[in-house]
Amino acid sequence: MLHDDIPVITELDAARIRELGARLPALQNTLGPLSELMEMVAGHAHIVPSRGVPADIVTVNSTVSFRDELTGAVHRVTVVYPHEVSIPERRISILSPVGRALLGLSVGRIAAVELPDGATREIRILELHYQPEAAGEFTR
Repeated sequence: MLHDDIPVITELDAARIRELGARLPALQNTLGPLSELMEMVAGHAHIVPSRGVPADIVTVNSTVSFRDELTGAVHRVTVVYPHEVSIPERRISILSPVGRALLGLSVGRIAAVELPDGATREIRILELHYQPEAAGEFTR
């Protein structure tokens, strides 16, 4: 049984995050988002095989709807690696505040998002429209 307060990351996503850190070592110390992801993978997440990730967990390449708990606004995004970002297609990076907050959490959870001005906003994961692993895609 996986603990609800700890993010769940697939082995493939963890390996790709580590690879991103290895390719961008100079940024690890200066870029907070990458450092936070590396720290999560290193010890603050359950790392599970892709075939064993629960179907309600946000993984990389998942499409998810969430609600801003303050404004009530609902957003639908796909969480992707930095090189796949597309604002018009609503593809957000795992290095963005919202992408980092969503990654590894399950539907129904509330995540804290730190805004550029230092304020914190809460978002609630409403629905997982697509998760690659649940669709049988284990190499995306």
